[in-house]
Amino acid sequence: MIMNLSKSFHFHRDQNEYRGKYLFRKNTNKDGDNCVCLVLNVSVNEKEEKVYEVDKSTATLFLTNELIEELVADEVIGFTSVPTP
Repeated sequence: MIMNLSKSFHFHRDQNEYRGKYLFRKNTNKDGDNCVCLVLNVSVNEKEEKVYEVDKSTATLFLTNELIEELVADEVIGFTSVPTP
């Protein structure tokens, strides 16, 4: 995985359409350890695009593309899910 190279994604889940881009950039977490930041630009059902960031271990960069895409989808769902009362 190349750092700072944006990659597009598009998937459907539970009647919602998710589109956007993600990239990994070098980062240092709150403990001062080196890590990578997963930056997600996400639009749900073609509405306003929002940006989410989450720190990940540098080992994430060594995952297969398929696993990275699953990780991105899980993070997108986690960030965009609205809890039901």
